[in-house]
Amino acid sequence: MMDEAQVQVLELPEMKLIGLSITSSFVGHEPERVEAMKREFNSRKDEISNIIHPERYLSPHFTSENLFTYMICMEVEELTNVPEGMLGFTIPAHRYVQVKSKGDPYEVLHTYVRENGLQSNDRALAIEIYQFSNPTWPDEVDVYIPLR
Repeated sequence: MMDEAQVQVLELPEMKLIGLSITSSFVGHEPERVEAMKREFNSRKDEISNIIHPERYLSPHFTSENLFTYMICMEVEELTNVPEGMLGFTIPAHRYVQVKSKGDPYEVLHTYVRENGLQSNDRALAIEIYQFSNPTWPDEVDVYIPLR
């Protein structure tokens, strides 16, 4: 596990995103569906205009007790010209705990939240930020969990 000093509490500003999503049940989850979505995203990302950070992509996601939704998106200046079959949406500004970890970043963050008397916000989106140049999970991914 990481030293908790590497966990940061920070605020991310509002973000406008355009990308693809899938929803799957926990029971019978098929990881190849996520991989197929990633391949489609990579083949179609040039259809997205007004990209702010072309060097990275974001994967917001949320879960319920039996389903999860996972997205692959680019951050954009405005939600105009959303390509057909893609989703355009805004994530409001939120406070997050963030870490980059060689171990399970979610375990690191949930432990930090619990040990520091914080509360995660299960109604907001968690976010993973990947660099196109090195999208290695989990070592090179910034993971953010929203706080209440």
